[in-house]
Amino acid sequence: MTATRELALGVRPVTRAAATSRARSRERMLRGASTVLKLLVALVMLFPLIWMVLTALEPTSAVAAWPPRIIPSHWEWGNVLQVEKAGPFARWYLNSLIVAVATIAGDLVVGIPAAYAFARMKFPGRNALFLVVLGSLMIPGEVLLVPLFVMLSGWGWVDSYQALIVPFLANAFVIFLLKQFFEGIPAELEEAAVLDGCGPVRIMWNVVVPLSRPALAVAAFMTFISSWNSYLYPLIVTRSPSMRTVTVGLSLFKSENGTDWPLLMSAATLVALPAIIVFLLIERHLKNTMALSGMKG
Repeated sequence: MTATRELALGVRPVTRAAATSRARSRERMLRGASTVLKLLVALVMLFPLIWMVLTALEPTSAVAAWPPRIIPSHWEWGNVLQVEKAGPFARWYLNSLIVAVATIAGDLVVGIPAAYAFARMKFPGRNALFLVVLGSLMIPGEVLLVPLFVMLSGWGWVDSYQALIVPFLANAFVIFLLKQFFEGIPAELEEAAVLDGCGPVRIMWNVVVPLSRPALAVAAFMTFISSWNSYLYPLIVTRSPSMRTVTVGLSLFKSENGTDWPLLMSAATLVALPAIIVFLLIERHLKNTMALSGMKG
């Protein structure tokens, strides 16, 4: 009846195939628009990084040219080699790597048992103690600089690896992140391990930790970025050039007589490279952690 009425009125009936075709066309248009928008956002986000790399490969005389050129007219690859001549950059790089790796190891060694205890074990004052751990996240790091410096000076640790590493061997954020992830692991797996005669420590290391690799990768990445990019604290607790970290060393590339921007950007590119490599290595774990968090929510 509907089709007959539409024909009588001169209206062409819309078939199911035509409606499906229109829906697919609309979906393709929306997908294409979404892709273009994502590319634009990615370009805006990556433009400072791209500009940094291109400036690092420009001659010094071309930096102040007007109008500025996005693509260098001449590629100056020697700028990267000049970084080490401007200061003990390799030593600063090594210091930052040592501090970052040691901090990651300490945070995981302390954070995994602490997070497991808060997530699975029952003991008096557990909730209150966990609130104290969370409360420490609200304390700005700048507030602790003077007390830490006074304490480290009394111990004779100023200008040493101990000063750069020991205060950060426990991280409240890592404990919180791992606790939330541990709580999402089915308790039946641990109950089966108990039936096999496993104790709490063995269950933690043989059952929980292998299942938590995505969360551990994210925790390690966040710790690495925090340690690698730290500037104010290493500046305060180090004095000799040989103990400076790479972020503090970057500031020494500026002088009163002017800044060699290609040289500075070359050093900055080398500093950013490890963070980019680590991110690419754990990108899959980041996706898995976000997916599991969404399923849990």
